[in-house]
Amino acid sequence: MSRQIALAVDPLSEEANKTVQWAIDNFFRPTDQIHAIMVMVLDAEFNDELESPEIPPTDSFENLRNEVTMEKVNAMDTVVKKIKDAGLQVDTRVFKTDATHACNVLIEYLDTESMDCLVMGSRNLSGWKRFFMGSFSDYVQAHVHCPVLIVK
Repeated sequence: MSRQIALAVDPLSEEANKTVQWAIDNFFRPTDQIHAIMVMVLDAEFNDELESPEIPPTDSFENLRNEVTMEKVNAMDTVVKKIKDAGLQVDTRVFKTDATHACNVLIEYLDTESMDCLVMGSRNLSGWKRFFMGSFSDYVQAHVHCPVLIVK
């Protein structure tokens, strides 16, 4: 029987490669359907509504946004290739949002799909960083309706 496994990664993070490799080596089965998910966070400096006489014209921001987007998309392509090279079936889902909605975008997607498990990495934030920034993985695991496997 095929399992539906969500794999949420930030493909540019140091933890992404470790998480993907660990899942391939220890968790994924040949019959699994992997849903590789990337939530692209476009911070305020890429917001279309920004207007100030001191900032470059909007097309410069659009070019920069496209460069950042392409870098992340290319990194995600590498993640997907690694999973396919391991002989697994994988679909890719990419969502764009701002930092305040990143967790909710992932949670909403997982709530609309029937997943058997979510696999994600942990950035291993220090106590102070976790206190001030919160933990993406802690928040997601507390709000999704499927088991969560966090790779450290």
